[in-house]
Amino acid sequence: MKIRPLPICLFLAVLASTAGFPAFVAHAADIWRVKTSGSFVALRYGALDEQEKPVFLLSCLNGVGIAVLSVHMDFPERETGEAITIDFSAGGKTAAVAGETAAEDGTGVIYGEAGDIAVTPILNILKEKGPVTIKVGANAVELSTQVRAETVAEFSKDCSLD
Repeated sequence: MKIRPLPICLFLAVLASTAGFPAFVAHAADIWRVKTSGSFVALRYGALDEQEKPVFLLSCLNGVGIAVLSVHMDFPERETGEAITIDFSAGGKTAAVAGETAAEDGTGVIYGEAGDIAVTPILNILKEKGPVTIKVGANAVELSTQVRAETVAEFSKDCSLD
């Protein structure tokens, strides 16, 4: 029996080219949602499972007049307390928020946060049509448009801060 090298080589090439790629990677889809509890209102974009840290979390503490922003992205080269700029863009508009890196309790995972911030510039970007991009240094993430307008409107109604 004669072995044909071409079919075997072709099969091995296909096998080698797909070996590093899983056929399907399952993960929860990120969604927009608003939560209100008394004078506290939060706008969140992240996994359905609320135990997972959201990509974007804007908290409005009406009772004390402070808004806080948290952005969970990949910051492997950062230390806690480093100054960062969180850039938002959509529809040709931009807004920049000064913040710093922080570490999650227990895990030490680095994320970006900004406290005592103006809410209106961020909401103006989130109200734009099309995807919103958040960029911190070389890291960027695009936020979905699905139900964003509705959740931002609900948050805007309940958050009395500028």
